[in-house]
Order: sequence, then C-alpha cells, then structure tokens
Amino acid sequence: MLDTKNNDQIIKILQQDLTKWFIKSKRDLPFRRTKDPYFIWISEIMAQQTQIDTLIPYYNRFIENFPNVFSLAAAPEDAVIKAWEGLGYYSRARNLHQAAKTIVSDYEGIIPHTFAELIKLPGIGPYTGGAIASIAFNERVSAVDGNVLRVISRYCNSFDDIGDAKTKKRMTQWIETILPAASGDFNEGLMELGAMICTPQGPQCLICPIRSGCQSYAAGTTEQIPVKKKKQKQLTKQMEVGIVKQNGELFFVRRPKSGLLSGMWSFPIAETAEGNGSDIKKKLGETISELGEPVFIGTSRHVFSHIIWEMSVYAFTLDGLVCETDANTYLPDNNGQSTSANQTTFKALSQVDDLALPIAFSKLLSLIND
Repeated sequence: MLDTKNNDQIIKILQQDLTKWFIKSKRDLPFRRTKDPYFIWISEIMAQQTQIDTLIPYYNRFIENFPNVFSLAAAPEDAVIKAWEGLGYYSRARNLHQAAKTIVSDYEGIIPHTFAELIKLPGIGPYTGGAIASIAFNERVSAVDGNVLRVISRYCNSFDDIGDAKTKKRMTQWIETILPAASGDFNEGLMELGAMICTPQGPQCLICPIRSGCQSYAAGTTEQIPVKKKKQKQLTKQMEVGIVKQNGELFFVRRPKSGLLSGMWSFPIAETAEGNGSDIKKKLGETISELGEPVFIGTSRHVFSHIIWEMSVYAFTLDGLVCETDANTYLPDNNGQSTSANQTTFKALSQVDDLALPIAFSKLLSLIND
C-alpha cells in the first residue's frame, strides 16, 4: 500500500479528483436521488450479487410493493420472496425481511444511524453497513467491495491476492486512514469508478479521473492487476425433476428452511445416479401412491454460484386424487431433509405466478404440455 506520509500528492488526487468526478459524472439511479436509508439499504442488498443496470426494474418493483420498513416488516415472507423473484440468492430477501422486523420491533421503525448498529442486523455485513452509514448518514467509514479492491490494487500497484481476507483487511484499514470528510461520495466514487472505468478487463485509463496518481498506470501493469486466485471449480450434480399432473394441476413442494433455495416452492427434485427417472419416482412414491412410470420430457441446466444442476425432467400423470394429505407424511429433499406434506400444493398453470418459484424451476414450465 501507499505510505500516507510520503505520497501526500498521490493520495490527494485519489481523495479530491475522484470525489469531484463522481459528483459530476455519476449515473442517475433512483436510489441516488435520496438520502433515505431505507432506499439505500434495499439497493445495496440487491447490488451484492447483481449488476446495477440489471437490478433497477427489480428495485422499482420491490419499492412499489414495500415503500417503507413498516410495510416490509408486515408482509408475509412469501410476498417478499415473490417480489424478489428473478434476483436469485434468496437468503438476501429473507434477511432483509427479518431485519425489517427487527428495525420495527427494536428501533421503532427507525433504521440505525451508525455502522456499529447496522451490522447487527441480519444480512448487513461490513461493506453494506459501511455503504449505508457513509451514504445516508455521512459516517466516516469505508465500504469495500470487489470494485473497490480492484481500484485500490491498481492505484497502489499492489500484486496482493484480493481474494485473500488478509489483503481485504489491509486495504480496508488503509482506506480508513485516507477517508475524506465526504466519505459517502468518496465510497460511491470508488464503486462507480470500478463499475464504469476501472473495469476488470480493458480499463479505460485514458479517461480515468485519477490516472495521474495511478501507480499501475505509471508502471504499465493495469492488465496484470488485480491478482485473484481462481475459485474452486463448481460442483456439477445430476438431478431428476418430477412434474406431476393431477386433473390439470401441477404438484409443487416447499423446500426446507435451510440450504439451497430454502423456503421456496419447487417441483420435486432428487440427485440421481441411475439417470432413468427411478430416483425421482422413488422419492415421489413416499408421498404419492399409484404413481405411473416416468416419461422423459427434456433437460435443463441451472448454474448457481457453487453448484451446477444438470436436470433430467420426467412427467407423471395422475388420474384421480391420490396424493397423501396426512401432515405426518414427509417428502425428503435431495439433502436428506424432510418437508411436511402440508407443505405441498397443486396449482394450475394460470396460478403458478402466485408461488415464489425460482428460475431453476419456472423455466421448466416450457416443457409442459397443456
């Protein structure tokens, strides 16, 4: 990192020129038109795993449904998940909902004003807490995400691995020592620069507002930085999905409250070794009697952050009401957990939109014949 004493001019460029550029050139985004911490909070949670341009329609829809913390706290969880549909990483929505309840019950509906209090809330870590505290309340605290790590690595010509927690800690501490009074604009400026100019590939150095102080530009190393070790290869799982029809309706199950896509609705799914429909038939057989032979109707692939599902999809048709409804009947999920039978439902195609159905399963609807 740069020495804060011996590189005063370089640090001054970072502090002042970056902030001036941001105030003049920042994108006009709906959550930048306000200092209301609720709107900033929602946008920052959405932005954790989503590109800004992509999240805007989701943000607008979410705010329309839940315009304040009270409406969010009072909403059923299914309604919150439904409003989040399409953004993925649904634990973010659940944490958002739980945090809203905490804010209403413990803070009388007033979002905490300090970083120390914010990070006590579910789903708010150091980055999100720092972003809210600095942008909404101008608290002098950093907000370090991937964009910021890349910008600072290049500016300081650092070859340290930004995937290493020690590197992030060291960079965060260094940023804390140089934060200007307008810390919110400075933090957003770093994020904006990383998103728009100091991009992962092909950084636009010639129009960069802090180029004159950038050490990697001076050394000609911008394409080599940042250094980040490759992530562990995603695990691929072979899965079988069962689409059960009964009197024109489709069978859905609610997934367990923990694990992948927790608490959401899905078609029954099972990891398979045989690959001929026998595994999903066996799983369904624990809840549905008189089940016919599986009919293969297609394949689908869904990529999560750490797992890839290669799905073979099988159809089952039922002639009469044969699904067990005893609350003591259980449907194990692909991780061996169990879902109570009262967490199952039949829905017509026209009613599927009422469910919080993740994209991994909603895209399978195109395989179904009416």
